[in-house]
Amino acid sequence: MNQSPAATGDGASTRDLIRRITEDVRTITRNEIELLRGEARRVARSAAADGAAVLLGGIVALIGLAILCLAAVAALAPVLPSLALRLVVVGVAYLGVGGSLAATFALRLRRNAVPDLAVPVREARATLQGAKATIQERGSQVHA
Repeated sequence: MNQSPAATGDGASTRDLIRRITEDVRTITRNEIELLRGEARRVARSAAADGAAVLLGGIVALIGLAILCLAAVAALAPVLPSLALRLVVVGVAYLGVGGSLAATFALRLRRNAVPDLAVPVREARATLQGAKATIQERGSQVHA
């Protein structure tokens, strides 16, 4: 009885080999997608926590700012007799301070919201290299 070249070695046919490789690639793909989802969840949680902290800090700071603003306006009475002018001076000063603080925290939030994909990419490359080596190894066994 003559054996076909497709059924040699460990008894696996080329069709079975391709089916197993396809299943392995699907599994690898699902695992890599799950890793990416996990990384995205981690980044989203971190960004949400930072955003909530910034919001709470902003509300507390706004209350303190209102009280300081009133105190500054009252303290400027001997220097600037006009209430309107005192309000403008204090408003501009607090606007500058508040704007620079908001910009600083917005940049920090933006920088921290970038996911770290180095580990999933490295693992995907290693997995693909391993699959390639397995395919080449099995191919040389079947054709040997």
